[in-house]
Amino acid sequence: MRPRTTMSCCAVLLLAVTGCQSEGGSQDRPADARPSPGRASDDPAPGDFNGDGYDDLVDVVDSRSKDGGRQAQTLVVVSGSRQGLNTAWVKRVRMPAGQILLSGPLRADLDGDGFTDLVGSRGKGLADARTFALFGGARGLGAPRLLDLPPGFRPLAAADFDGDGSVDLLDGGRGGTGSPSATGPATGGSLRYGPFDRAGTARRDARLDLGQDGYASPNAAVTGDFDGDGRAEAVLTYSFDAEEDESAPDGLHAVGLYEGGGQGLVRDTTGLEDRVARILSTQDGPRVPAAGDADGDGTDDLLLPTRLAVAPADMPGTGGALTILYGAKSGLGTGRAETVIGDDAGDRRRVDFGSSPAVGDVNGDRRPDVVVNTPDFRRHDGKVTLLPGGGDGVPSAEGEQSVDTETDGLPGTPNPYHWNAFAHRPPLLDVNGDGHADAVVFGPLYEKRKGAYLVLRGTDAGFDARKARLFTPDDIGVPLRLR
Repeated sequence: MRPRTTMSCCAVLLLAVTGCQSEGGSQDRPADARPSPGRASDDPAPGDFNGDGYDDLVDVVDSRSKDGGRQAQTLVVVSGSRQGLNTAWVKRVRMPAGQILLSGPLRADLDGDGFTDLVGSRGKGLADARTFALFGGARGLGAPRLLDLPPGFRPLAAADFDGDGSVDLLDGGRGGTGSPSATGPATGGSLRYGPFDRAGTARRDARLDLGQDGYASPNAAVTGDFDGDGRAEAVLTYSFDAEEDESAPDGLHAVGLYEGGGQGLVRDTTGLEDRVARILSTQDGPRVPAAGDADGDGTDDLLLPTRLAVAPADMPGTGGALTILYGAKSGLGTGRAETVIGDDAGDRRRVDFGSSPAVGDVNGDRRPDVVVNTPDFRRHDGKVTLLPGGGDGVPSAEGEQSVDTETDGLPGTPNPYHWNAFAHRPPLLDVNGDGHADAVVFGPLYEKRKGAYLVLRGTDAGFDARKARLFTPDDIGVPLRLR
């Protein structure tokens, strides 16, 4: 069995999807480029939609006319293959104007058929959100279809919360009086228990109270089995600054930790919420964490982008780091001491080091590695850093490897005036099935603003920029600039 790349259940891409069955651009794909049919699995890899052993890329291309007026969004799925991402076989779903993704897309086997599916919600606003799915199969993802879930349902996470082996959907609710754009108090949310049928009908549901007395609904959710009991826990983050709002109720929490169960979610009362909130805290609300087995013990861990108080002589202020709270049978953060990883290359002053953490085995040594972004590196040029797993399984800055727009051997032409926004897009994927996790980076200003995807392939020595592969949105039929 090939090594599995751990996926976070939180996605923050902006996309939309049609409620119809149409696809754009498939008619010009060469028949001999079609991937071979795959097989169903009792535990399907979350990156692989057709079970052929190669992970697939999912992204959204936001195109617009040169004058900035006309816009279009396209959901793209690029199939993996023995040679890597197969740009000759791309699924494209054109989005109608006015429709955006309101949550997801989440990768999970929603209907329990042994193939990974894509799930999300779309609409013009949260009140009219509709949940959709693209179901996986031996030939890949099917056309998008609306599910039998009520308008306003907003799936923030897909995980097995009650331990019955089926995927459940967590609705975080919507609205909140603490939001400047609020139209009413926050709704509480709900948990729909799988398995789901192809119509999207859940087996049962439980109502949740996640709205903090109507003040705020969560903006993101990350799930993992942090205590190894077979039931997922949820880490919710809320975007608000209660100190600036005199009308805010007492007892607000910027981070909520919940244990899954058969009757809904139970909030953590051990004080761990406050600890996690302090680590994630910024003036703009908490940063978004991720989950994955970072030490290889079989239990999920919580990866927390962190802002540190540092004061270099030449630049007092804050710096960035990654904090890892380890899972244990006795509960999250109760076993192995936490790890705090700064930037070993002298860039601890970079506030955003540690962003978008993802876990996977990049160098093929069967020890988990962590990949993070630093968006504010060199005037927002950005860089991607590999933190390799150590002898005791714990990732560290020892032997870290960074790739940025000026790394020798990297293909393509970045914008010479910086602001390239060079950053990997989680999750890590094994796109060629060689047992090494790969990072897919996107640079919107590359190739004279055509944009470019760069696949940083994992090797025994980590990332090798000379083996990176570049393709543009044009190459997959969805240019950034509309003609």
